[in-house]
Amino acid sequence: MGDCRELAEMLSDYIDGELDKELCSELEAHLKGCKNCRLVFDSMKMTVRLCRNGVCEDLPAQFQEKFQQKMAKRWKKNFGKT
Repeated sequence: MGDCRELAEMLSDYIDGELDKELCSELEAHLKGCKNCRLVFDSMKMTVRLCRNGVCEDLPAQFQEKFQQKMAKRWKKNFGKT
């Protein structure tokens, strides 16, 4: 297994069960020895679980409008388009 950055790129596939057994074993060994990667993994796993099993809630209209404006501004800054 390479560095933590390489591991982070594979975490989503690992959580979704899309990595081959060899990579899973390497990733699991790394997670046992790296506290930072374990924290990232646990956070991602919980986020995925909440997104899959969670209940959708409507945002208050005022919050949703501000959120959309900020996202549009950030999108334009990063990608130059709206």
